[in-house]
Amino acid sequence: MGVKPFEATNRSIFFGRDEDIEGLFNLILSEKLVVLFGKSGYGKSSLLNAGVLPLFQEEEEADRRARVVEVRLGAFVQGQTRSPRDSVLAKLEEKLPESGLPPDDGLDSLYPNAADRPLWYHVKRRQTAGEGGRFVVVFDQFEEFFSYPRAEQEQFKRELAELLYSDIPQYLRKHLPQLPPEAKRRVAQPMNVKAVFAIRADRMSLLDSMTDVLPAILHKRYELRSLTTAQAREAIVKPAGLPQNGFVTTPFEFTDAALQKILTELSANHTKGIEAFQLQILCQYIEGRIENREIPDRDRNGLPDVDAGDLPDMKNLYETYYRRQLDRLDPARQRPAQVVLEEGLLAEDPQSGEGRRMSVDSRFLKSQFGVDDELLRALENTYLVRKEPNSVGGESLEISHDTLVAPVLKMKKERRAKEELEEAKRREAEAERLAAVEGSRRRRANLLSGAAVFMSVIAAGLGIWAMNERDAAEQSRNEAVLEKNKTQKALDEFQKVEAEKVLAEVNDWLARSKSLRSRGYSEHADAMRDSVIGTLESYSKNRVLRDKLNELKK
Repeated sequence: MGVKPFEATNRSIFFGRDEDIEGLFNLILSEKLVVLFGKSGYGKSSLLNAGVLPLFQEEEEADRRARVVEVRLGAFVQGQTRSPRDSVLAKLEEKLPESGLPPDDGLDSLYPNAADRPLWYHVKRRQTAGEGGRFVVVFDQFEEFFSYPRAEQEQFKRELAELLYSDIPQYLRKHLPQLPPEAKRRVAQPMNVKAVFAIRADRMSLLDSMTDVLPAILHKRYELRSLTTAQAREAIVKPAGLPQNGFVTTPFEFTDAALQKILTELSANHTKGIEAFQLQILCQYIEGRIENREIPDRDRNGLPDVDAGDLPDMKNLYETYYRRQLDRLDPARQRPAQVVLEEGLLAEDPQSGEGRRMSVDSRFLKSQFGVDDELLRALENTYLVRKEPNSVGGESLEISHDTLVAPVLKMKKERRAKEELEEAKRREAEAERLAAVEGSRRRRANLLSGAAVFMSVIAAGLGIWAMNERDAAEQSRNEAVLEKNKTQKALDEFQKVEAEKVLAEVNDWLARSKSLRSRGYSEHADAMRDSVIGTLESYSKNRVLRDKLNELKK
């Protein structure tokens, strides 16, 4: 699957998470509100999409079935994104259009102003119409919610609390006597709504701001951990061995040496778990080689056998993946595509240097960067970006996964440094060209000065002018050389500066982890510490960060 999360239609190739599927499904069944958390890249979206949520439609027992409403808010962009409340309403309308519901004069009379009707009203209408019954509202990548204006956050959490915990809101209780008996009966039906929040482990502390109206939000949690080597082996071997029906590639196998190398290197010699995201990128690379018929049938059983020598460099999987996907584009489109990704879809904090994904309207990208629909479609086909409808009638694009932010940001800095170096070289070459031109002019002026005595005054003037121009050109060339050296030095010190920024961020994370532990949230603190260690391990070649990593592990 590469960077693309598994969907419900990919269930047949989703392996390795059986225990998590059962555990999370049972927790959602028993609780009103559940938080699924784990590090970015561990597969929270895939677990929900291909593992847990389909079970609510397949259950034979009626009290275990539910209608699932999946909501992805997206990061807030002024003038482009709906409010969180309106995003839920849009998904409800998509699942159960209001135009298909019979009228309900009872409820409508209690909320005569359509704009004031809360989430509770819209779900109750669908429940009493006999279409909905039980609802499970799932918010994937919920950390994006906290990028919205405070007023929108406050409205959403109040209405969500009412939806989850109020069978009859206080506002309605005093108006119930005026309803006819049948309408009273419909309103009195218990609201059977559950909510699931999927959020990155290092953003769990943001949920504290919701405890004023949702005090149980941190009580029922399910942590998705990295894959064990046994789970990873299943996720590697079982999809590869499936029959070819519906697949481009034939079934294929892995030698023991290949499996051993994968499991050892991705688990850092069995000292940590394996990230699902890494595994997806690796397996997509291998399957590409199978499709290109680059892997031989080594044991002569009719199936290609992936050996250790067929594997890519696993220490730089994300960066290699990003570069490889760019290389798949037409050469003329690679640079524009890189600029769109690194300048248009990535926001960089000027203080911390941290990058984050942005959801941006495709029309804005085309006008701002001079690209066309064909290039944007090509980016989507590489799965470097994903596309979603937005609230202004268009489509928004964003980098497909948080784990790609770091390599995109790194390549952005490298590209800018190279561009500055190229500009310095261009300026130096231009200065040298001007110096040569002025030198030629000076020589011509000297010849003229010796041609006749009566031209001596003019020649002297030309000589002085040429010398001045030569000096100016020489100064310009020297400035260009200094600029080039300065840029080269900046490029050489790039990792040092990067280390300082990363170290500052790490120390901030550790301080937040200590704060969480002192407040009794040990699991959050451990998750944040694991995130820090994972970050440091990706910079293992940097001595300063490697020392910090060893200090943490001790």
